[in-house]
Amino acid sequence: MSVLGLACTQCQAEYPIGPMFDGCPDCSKKGNVGALSVAYDYDAIARSLDIESWSSHNHSIWRFQDVLPVKDPALQISLGESDTGLIRPRVVCEETGITNFYIKNETTNPTWAFKDRFHAVSISMAKSLGYTKVTASTTGNHGASAAAYSAAAGMESCVILCHPESSELQRNMIRMYGGHAFVLNDRFQYLDRLYSEYGYYPSTTMEPMPMGTPYGIEGYKTIAFEIYLQLGQQLPDHMFCPIAAGDSLYGPYKGFRELNKLSITDRLPVMHGVQPSGCNPYVLSYEVKSREVVVHPDPQSIALSIRDDTGGKPALQAIYDSEGDATDVTDEEIVQSVRLLARSGILVEPSSAASVAGAIKAAGEGRIRKDETIVCLVTGSAAKWPKVVETLVDRPALVEPTWETIKEEVGL
Repeated sequence: MSVLGLACTQCQAEYPIGPMFDGCPDCSKKGNVGALSVAYDYDAIARSLDIESWSSHNHSIWRFQDVLPVKDPALQISLGESDTGLIRPRVVCEETGITNFYIKNETTNPTWAFKDRFHAVSISMAKSLGYTKVTASTTGNHGASAAAYSAAAGMESCVILCHPESSELQRNMIRMYGGHAFVLNDRFQYLDRLYSEYGYYPSTTMEPMPMGTPYGIEGYKTIAFEIYLQLGQQLPDHMFCPIAAGDSLYGPYKGFRELNKLSITDRLPVMHGVQPSGCNPYVLSYEVKSREVVVHPDPQSIALSIRDDTGGKPALQAIYDSEGDATDVTDEEIVQSVRLLARSGILVEPSSAASVAGAIKAAGEGRIRKDETIVCLVTGSAAKWPKVVETLVDRPALVEPTWETIKEEVGL
C-alpha cells in the first residue's frame, strides 16, 4: 500500500490514516500546533509509476491516484476538476517583458475555483471514513465548492458558515447545491460544535485550528503535477501564490517536492507567497525570519479571500525550504492586475490577481529575471463576485444609445 499514514509537518510523528482533525497529538501535549499531512511510500510508487498515464484524458484529479489517498474508484468523487489551462496572459507578458510568464487558470474548474481540487479529495476521504455530514467555514469559494462536492457524494447534510462579506451569489450557489448557508461573524464556534458534538466532517484548511483536515491539501498538489506536464515535463523557476491560511502555497509545494522524491525532478521552484499589504501576517513573519505566523491586528483589503489575520506554519516553512519569500502588494496593485488580466482575456477575483501583482512587483525589483519561467496561481473567477466587478468597471454599458454616441464611445 503506497499510503503510509499521516505525519506531523512539525515533529514528524506518524499516525494511521483516520479522522484526525485536531492536529498532531504529540505536539498538542507540548502546547504546540502541528498540522498533519498524508505520507506515502515514494520508493514503492516510483517502482511502478507510469508518468505517461498522468497525461491521459481522464479530466479529473484521480488520474494522479498513485499519489492520492483514496484508492477505491467507487469512493473517488469528481465533477471533472483539474486539467486547467497554463496560459500566457498577453498584456502581462508585455508589461513585464517576460516571455515565459504563465498563469495557472483555476477559474475553469466546476465551481470556478481551485477549491474544487481540495474538496474532490477531502469529500472523497469523508466518504471513505464513513461520514455522511460535512461542514466548512468560508469567504465564498471554499463553501460553494464544499457544497457542490457534498452533493456529488450524496452527503445527508452540508452546513456552510459564511463570512458576512461573502458574495450573495455564492451563498445562493450553496443553497442550490442543497447545502445550508449561514452568515456569521464568529463562524468557528459553530464549526467546532458541528464537528465535535454532531459528527460533521470538517472540510477545512490544514491549519490554523480549531480543527484542520490533512486531506484536502492533497488535491492542491495536483496543480504542481499539471504544471510540470504542461511545461513539457519541466519545472518553473518561480511560482507565485496568493495565500491566506497558506494551503494554496503548501499544496503545490508538496506536489513539486513529491516529484523530487519520486526522482522525476532534481530541484524545486522558488515559492513566493503574496498577500495584500493591509493583511500580511506571512510577510511580517518572514521579515523577521520567524517560524510562527503572527496575527495581523486589523485585516483590511479588497481581497477578501486572502484577508485572514493569520496562517499555518507549513506554508511558511515551504517558503523557507524553497528559498522563496513572502511579499505584499497594495489594493491598487491588485486592482491593476485584475485589469491587466481582463485585457488579456481572463477575468479573476481580486484575491486571485494578487499572485500576478506580486510577480510584477518582483520583476520590477529585479528579484526575477526576464529569461526565467514564472507561474502565477490564479484561484477563482470574478463571475462569483458581481458586486466587486461593478466597482471595478470604468462605467456601465450604455442603454439605447444614439449612433452618434456609439461612434463617440468607440472612436469612429
